[in-house]
Amino acid sequence: MNWVERLFLCGGLLAVGAVSLVVLNSLGVPIPYLSDRAPAVIDWEEGENDYALPPPDLPGDDEEGLLAELSGEDGARWFRDQDARHAAPETTERVDPAGSIEGSAAVAAEGASIGRDPIVDTLKAGLDLSDTGQVLAFLMATFTADGTKLGPEDLETLFAALEQQEDFGLRNLLFAHLERIGGDDVTDGVLAFLGSSKDAAAMKRALSVLRKQGDDNAVTGLVSFLAETKNAQLKEVALKNLLLTGNGSATDPLLRVLGSTTDRRTKQFALAAISQLGGAQGAETVLQYAASSDGFERGIGWKSLKDIRSKEAVPVLAESLSRSSDPRLRTQVLRTLGQIKDDRAVGSISQVALYEGNRSVRMEAIKSLAIIGSADAIPALRTIQETEQNAAIRRSASRTISYLEKVEARRAAQPRR
Repeated sequence: MNWVERLFLCGGLLAVGAVSLVVLNSLGVPIPYLSDRAPAVIDWEEGENDYALPPPDLPGDDEEGLLAELSGEDGARWFRDQDARHAAPETTERVDPAGSIEGSAAVAAEGASIGRDPIVDTLKAGLDLSDTGQVLAFLMATFTADGTKLGPEDLETLFAALEQQEDFGLRNLLFAHLERIGGDDVTDGVLAFLGSSKDAAAMKRALSVLRKQGDDNAVTGLVSFLAETKNAQLKEVALKNLLLTGNGSATDPLLRVLGSTTDRRTKQFALAAISQLGGAQGAETVLQYAASSDGFERGIGWKSLKDIRSKEAVPVLAESLSRSSDPRLRTQVLRTLGQIKDDRAVGSISQVALYEGNRSVRMEAIKSLAIIGSADAIPALRTIQETEQNAAIRRSASRTISYLEKVEARRAAQPRR
């Protein structure tokens, strides 16, 4: 066999191989790089057709959300239901008679004003507020594991001592009394202190008093402080305390801040807060930022969209799927809906899975349906399984159906309460 015959033989073998690959690909066997078909993206199987429960977290790019960026920690630590936020008393600090600061179960107790003790007037008589020892003795004598013996009539004395004393341990004990007395006058006094103080440690403690107050006035004060302070660390502390209130009344003041400030850092913090506390209105605001023509606003909107966890945001996010034409934005909305895991989103996501023109977005929709885990998605997925021409999408729909059926079977097997 001469070299010409060998060349023809090699060419014939290559042609036969190429035809074989095309035939296999048309039968649904994924052939890398042969076409635009991608291998299946839902690979949760324990075996060939077995799927682990629960499914993995939604995959996404490596870019963190806005909360994690601002806090320098895992933003998921800030995602708590309001009940969980207040389920356990927090450890605060107290001063012992020698003036040192130590953890104390007594101060950590969620006490309140236990009623004014007649001894208070005796102790107050002749009290020199400039004398650290006298003030410390007075505060220790009127504080118990059940709460404070002081009441609203003693607020003037407490705030005067707060202004005159600069020792943090003593100020910490003053704040412990104030947060247990509570009320509008305490909120007003703490806000006034924040407006005049230069002591960062005391200001952080004052912010925690506002958080424990948790009323609309305190929340508005936290928003104002968040917007006005130039100290980045205090901004972060204000944001954390604001989120821990779980109070949606922060929405309107946050919207006013976003509409009026030109400071980029303040916009970041305000948008991060409204994504958590604003419910539907907060989600609409985040979407507006994510679709902004301004690069900075679009960037923080995009990151903040990743942080939304409120079920109140689901209708707004679901409706946006039919509004936006940006495939990247729609993909992130689908991921966010997946992480919220609310069955109300299944209808809108199913429409995307069925009719979306962008293959990647359709894949993301199918993954989100799997993460939500509702059997309501099965009819749409069956339609895809039976009619879809793209093998990768068809395969993903088939695997998701199998997974959802297993989820439903396990739910049915659980004893009813």
